[in-house]
Amino acid sequence: MTGILQPSQSILAAIYPQLPESSEYGKVNYSIGYHDWNAINWKKVEKLVFRLQKRIYKAVKSGNNKKAKSLMRLLQYSTCGIALAVRKVTTDNTGKRTAGVDKRKATTPRAKIKLIEEVVQAVRKDWDNYKAQPSRRVMIPKSNGKMRPLGIPTIKDRAMQAATKLALEPYYEAKFESCSYGFRPGMGTPDAINKIASNLLMKQKWVLDADIKGCFDNIDHKYLLKQIDTDFRPIVKKWLKAGYMFDDRLNATNMGTPQGGTISPLLANIALDQMETDLIEHLRGIKGWKRKIGNTKIYQTANKKTKKIYKYRRDLKLNVVRYADDFVVIHEDKEVIEESQRFIGEWLNIRGLTLSEEKTKIVHSTEGFDFLGHHIRHYENRIKGTYKLKLLNGTKTEQNRATASHVLRVEPTKDKIKAHWRDISDTISRLKAATPERLIEAVQRKITGWANYYRYGHSSEAFSRLDNLLWRRLEKWAYRRHPKKNKHWVMDKYFGFKDGRNWVFTDFKTGKSIKAYAKHKVKTGSYARVGYDRSYYDGDTKYWAERLSNGYGNITPSKAKMLKKQDGICPHCGGRFTNDDLHEAHHKTYKSKGGDDKYTNLVLLHRHCHDEIHLDNLIRGVGGQFQNGNGDQRCWY
Repeated sequence: MTGILQPSQSILAAIYPQLPESSEYGKVNYSIGYHDWNAINWKKVEKLVFRLQKRIYKAVKSGNNKKAKSLMRLLQYSTCGIALAVRKVTTDNTGKRTAGVDKRKATTPRAKIKLIEEVVQAVRKDWDNYKAQPSRRVMIPKSNGKMRPLGIPTIKDRAMQAATKLALEPYYEAKFESCSYGFRPGMGTPDAINKIASNLLMKQKWVLDADIKGCFDNIDHKYLLKQIDTDFRPIVKKWLKAGYMFDDRLNATNMGTPQGGTISPLLANIALDQMETDLIEHLRGIKGWKRKIGNTKIYQTANKKTKKIYKYRRDLKLNVVRYADDFVVIHEDKEVIEESQRFIGEWLNIRGLTLSEEKTKIVHSTEGFDFLGHHIRHYENRIKGTYKLKLLNGTKTEQNRATASHVLRVEPTKDKIKAHWRDISDTISRLKAATPERLIEAVQRKITGWANYYRYGHSSEAFSRLDNLLWRRLEKWAYRRHPKKNKHWVMDKYFGFKDGRNWVFTDFKTGKSIKAYAKHKVKTGSYARVGYDRSYYDGDTKYWAERLSNGYGNITPSKAKMLKKQDGICPHCGGRFTNDDLHEAHHKTYKSKGGDDKYTNLVLLHRHCHDEIHLDNLIRGVGGQFQNGNGDQRCWY
């Protein structure tokens, strides 16, 4: 990779005249050049941006808001931040080829450079005259058969939102409650499920299983804008009031934030923050309820091995777990839960929101409830006979397990299992004439994604059932291809022994086979929830790197294995992988040249590094000609 380029004089002239001069500002703005997208040193860019984000987070945590705002302004105007934002929406994002109302995309290096220049111009010089364009609304189906409105801003507005989010996110991460897990860096569904399970593990309790009706579409603009920092309030207001186009008609947006906008999830979290804090304060204010709710004191302890100090709460008897607009409130007293529902209803009204009557209910944990595709329930303990006697003579944990009146199970919901199997079955039906290799690739992608989502819970029964259904469906597929052959011939052609399992669907030409659901399962309860009051911007890079290499976050187990082998470093750019990065496995020896899919031939790269390697191969390769975005003639590899 070539060195960092210098900005052109025309861009330097566009720097906002009132910005404070500092060595840090100079470093940030002179770290990137404009004349060659492929020459940008992304390792340096990401390092400078993340350094500023950590400083913003620490300044807010220490109470120095003046310094935090100065750093936010610095990051907002920095060339590095804008370039990284453009890369996220034009290269990293899966919707990078989706155009807004202007039908514009930025898929070539020249278009991306032009987009950087436009954002720099808008942010530094023409901020007051910048006008957000309306988003393009499309309707996508929901799992319940209804339609969900999705707003797609223009590529320029998405880049502006991404640049603003880089500065806003660490500021609010320092303020967010620890009970929130949705759309936060380094956190996800397993953290929320793990917290619920840990609270219900030892005792049956009452649960408020709640859902906010049309959360993204109904957030009150006035309330939300009051929560936004004054320096960023005008630009956020322009995005909220931009409107949307649907059926060639312009519609005003008087409330809500569009689903599909880069900054929308952050804005929703800002609007819903402090739910737990306000609820606890209200409940503790009711006469005689302080002991019911417990103490909010935060304790500190040190890990015996690492000596690291971490925070935790042990005396609070009420627990709130929120993932975006879905949340639960847990307490052993039904009266507390009923009062919580009433208070949260009023609390949401201030924000222009209401609880969904259809989805909100109060249940006991012995009845069970669904949360994020998981069914969580206390079942009556059925351990008895000689097995119970064996446990009673075992360890203290085994004795508790034998004598417990109920056991907690966290398993995939029946609806999710049915929907997933319908998808797998339909996929196999569509590929009746496909080769075994193509069938394996199409089906395995769906199996791996679904199984990895549920692998930490009590999913063995569901996985076993799906494995059986899959085997029968593939057997039927194989028989259909060879109706004149006997069953033994068909089974020998498509099914073999693989990884300790027999009758595995295999393509014997390529050696590929389907990895069963059961092979994705890990030990129940092995997931380590993110620590209390932790944030990705807290500066503890070792902690977050270890979580990523253990498969926690936006990474699959196979990629986590490669990450651990590479010590968390991308071998192409030398930069360290972060929770926010997109990863791709690269074949050292291409499959077209005889390479295989084994770990010895794979290396984990950043997605943009992977694209860069293949671009270099296009330049150096031989074959037909194609024309790149800059008009240069290059060879097709």
